[in-house]
Amino acid sequence: AVARPPTPAGATAALIAEKRFDGPTRSIERDLTVGTTAIQLLDNNPRRVYWLAQNRGANDITVSDTRDVTTSAGFLLAATGGANSMQVDEDGEAVTYDRYAISGVAGNTVRVLEILRV
Repeated sequence: AVARPPTPAGATAALIAEKRFDGPTRSIERDLTVGTTAIQLLDNNPRRVYWLAQNRGANDITVSDTRDVTTSAGFLLAATGGANSMQVDEDGEAVTYDRYAISGVAGNTVRVLEILRV
């Protein structure tokens, strides 16, 4: 095993994450544009312990773990702030799966946050 540097004194959140996930975590944030053709929001990642996707656009978006997601089959991310999230201790292994998104209208921004065990 590779030795990790000690966690700084007072780093409460880091200590809790290390205990909960048996090691440190890191976050990744990004904006993606969702339109009328399905895009991949998240790739399959066995190190992911949490994700959040928030619709910042003016139109509804649909999210699914299938590549052939349609606007009528999947989970709704409502316009202007709708969100979906998953965390490993509630949703199990499904938090690691691919996620795809589509909208009936082009040009919607989705903000994605992932927490990964490193």
